[in-house]
Amino acid sequence: MDLSSLLKVEIAKKQKELEKPLLATPDLPETTAGQDTANATSVDKEAAEEPEKVVESTEELSELVLERLQTRPERVKHVCEQDKHADVAIAVAAIGDTDPALAANLARRCNLYIHQLVQEWQDTDYKPELLVETKKALYPLLVQLRKQTLAAELVTSVATILYHIQHAQFAQATQSYLKLSIGNVAWPIGVTSVGIHARSAHERIQGRDKIANVMLDETTRLWITSVKRLVSFAAVSAADGRRKKSQLHQE
Repeated sequence: MDLSSLLKVEIAKKQKELEKPLLATPDLPETTAGQDTANATSVDKEAAEEPEKVVESTEELSELVLERLQTRPERVKHVCEQDKHADVAIAVAAIGDTDPALAANLARRCNLYIHQLVQEWQDTDYKPELLVETKKALYPLLVQLRKQTLAAELVTSVATILYHIQHAQFAQATQSYLKLSIGNVAWPIGVTSVGIHARSAHERIQGRDKIANVMLDETTRLWITSVKRLVSFAAVSAADGRRKKSQLHQE
């Protein structure tokens, strides 16, 4: 078989292959109108479920808030009962201590003792015209002590003033108040070893550019002034107590 014959055979094969029908492609499943509607409904349902979930979460949050509001009086009463039996004595060793637990306990005791002093004032006839103003001015201080957000040096100074009040050392309490008002950290009189490192740190921090605490802002100025009023009240109250006790002995 010559070359021309081979070519003819190959051409004939190609022509036969071209004449064969195209291979049938697999039929794709037809989507009926009913299926389209079902799919659309499914998508709409899923989309509708999302807002329902959000609504349910919002409702749960609202219920939680409502429950907390309803139980708040009981929770406040429980905290108040605990505070009534809490120890408010301020120890020298705790003043200026950098241990977080001791610092938190000191701030809490300061908070409770201020409440106690205000209550004692309220139970007397000592300058009633100043009481409401004093309570209002002390509120920011009490909140910061409760939340433990008051600066450490201010906690130290306030604790020192209250420590001297508890020990009827009213002259020292006044001196500590003056230190607080001019921007110095007030430490208990006679403290030598306790908190010495903390004292050195405070002294290094304070420099020529320090400003008086009473000048920091109006809120701070008011509560510092109100702390001085507590010192004055406690001094008068103690003097009245001694006088009454003396009169009883004379009788």
